[in-house]
Amino acid sequence: MAEPFPRWKAYAVSLLTLAVPGLSHWFLGKKARAAAFFGIVIVTFLSGLALHGALFPLTSPNWLFRLGAVAQVGMGAIYAAALALGFGKLGLLEMADAMFGYGNTFLVTAGLMNMLLCMDAFDIAVGRKE
Repeated sequence: MAEPFPRWKAYAVSLLTLAVPGLSHWFLGKKARAAAFFGIVIVTFLSGLALHGALFPLTSPNWLFRLGAVAQVGMGAIYAAALALGFGKLGLLEMADAMFGYGNTFLVTAGLMNMLLCMDAFDIAVGRKE
């Protein structure tokens, strides 16, 4: 097992996952795990968009949409890029789509999985797990 990182460095390494899912694990030498995590999170996110899920804005007047936005922000740079490019628009037509709920579930799940990857990378970096 490698020498544990100091806490400040472990936090910095774990936040790399917000740029690209699995990047923290790649940096920590867990390349196969990083590739698997990248694939799982990206496919989940893209499936959510394909199923007409919405990227919720943090400024939504609906508290449930704001809660979903907090989960989706866990995708980090990918969430910001998709929002900037106009994917996952939240409108009446999208909300009337039969797949809207399923798409949202996939998008929220992708964000929460990515947050868990950050925590997992932190645990590896400080030596709590391998």
